Amino acid sequence: MISIYHVIQFFTERGNEIIPALQTTFDEKIIGPRAIDVAGPDHITFISSKLANNFEQLISNTGSKVVLLEDKILDDYPREKLLPNRTYIISNNPKKDIIDFSKQFLTKKKVEKTRIHPSAIIGDNVIIGEQVDIGSNVTIEDNCLIGDRCLIGPGTVIKSQTQIGDDVWIGSCNVIGGDGFGYVKNEVTGQYDHFPHYGGVKIMNNVHIGNNTCIDRGSLKNTIIKEGVRIDNLVHIAHNVEVGRNSIIIACSMIAGSVIIEDNCWVAPGSNVRNGITLGERSVIGLGSTVTKNVEEDQTVMGNPAISIEDFLILRDEQKKILLDHKAKHND
Repeated sequence: MISIYHVIQFFTERGNEIIPALQTTFDEKIIGPRAIDVAGPDHITFISSKLANNFEQLISNTGSKVVLLEDKILDDYPREKLLPNRTYIISNNPKKDIIDFSKQFLTKKKVEKTRIHPSAIIGDNVIIGEQVDIGSNVTIEDNCLIGDRCLIGPGTVIKSQTQIGDDVWIGSCNVIGGDGFGYVKNEVTGQYDHFPHYGGVKIMNNVHIGNNTCIDRGSLKNTIIKEGVRIDNLVHIAHNVEVGRNSIIIACSMIAGSVIIEDNCWVAPGSNVRNGITLGERSVIGLGSTVTKNVEEDQTVMGNPAISIEDFLILRDEQKKILLDHKAKHND
């Protein structure tokens, strides 16, 4: 059982300042983190500086007895006004501290030895590493490689010639390595012939993939997902795509064929990236954007078609002026 004592001990050892509650009962249990407006007495919660304007109301109403408090809030809020029936842990990054706490005490422990659910189907010539957890109704086709300490959720299909590195988490109902959408029109018949897909998918170490996501195999080379990539739910990554290290691709995004996403990029929800283009290192694709041309490194683009954030804001200002002029003429 995790108690308030364990929480205080953990953050004290990390060097956080602790403001203990008066008459704290250290053996009271903590079951996990919750948002401050719904947290109960057995939850740990946090307040960031974004909520500073509502700090007094939030701290008065929360049921939590242990609150991570961003240090910037105390620049404007006197310590002597803090309610004495809470334990406060002062932090310069409370979200990060919550993550570290959860990893230490709440993350599901790795299996000690490989565990394959009886309903899973494993093909021929499949190599599965150590401490792998394969859920119910998973299918792993022939000639796949699964590294150590991987987790594959229920209902996921791993198609043939897929290579998965170590410490990869794959959620439920994904399809990894299916054929891409590649067709060539037959001028004789007028129909579309499917272009053969003989490549595979290579997923490197420490990649996380959500649920209901499709990553297509390459046509004549591999689709590659590099180390540390995070891919959300309901994402489509087409054939021959390369996703660079530590890049983020968020829900409902579509990455078309042969796109190169370089390291540390951010693709926001609902974005579309046209085939054959490159997103430079550390580039950011804004919410719901459609990217039709290369994006330079460190550039932020948004809109449909996507343009630089600077041009987008200028365009928005001009649109507002047009609307205001229209309304003024209409009112006259």
